[in-house]
Amino acid sequence: MIVTIETSGIQEVEQLLLVLKSLNIKSVKIQESPTNPKPIITRGNKKLDPKELFGIWQGKPRTIEQIRSNAWTRNWNI
Repeated sequence: MIVTIETSGIQEVEQLLLVLKSLNIKSVKIQESPTNPKPIITRGNKKLDPKELFGIWQGKPRTIEQIRSNAWTRNWNI
């Protein structure tokens, strides 16, 4: 299992190590984060035609209230 903890300085790292030692955790790896991390950008497929989506609810119109009520009662643990 991997747990990521971000600290603001070396003092917090030292405190964290003391806590981990008191819990008898053997395997601890400290990895410095890059100073300027760059996000991973994935370009979209420009060949897709969004016009195919127009009118998909034409046969079954919905109100914004219906959409919201369905979203709030949705089971997100599936």
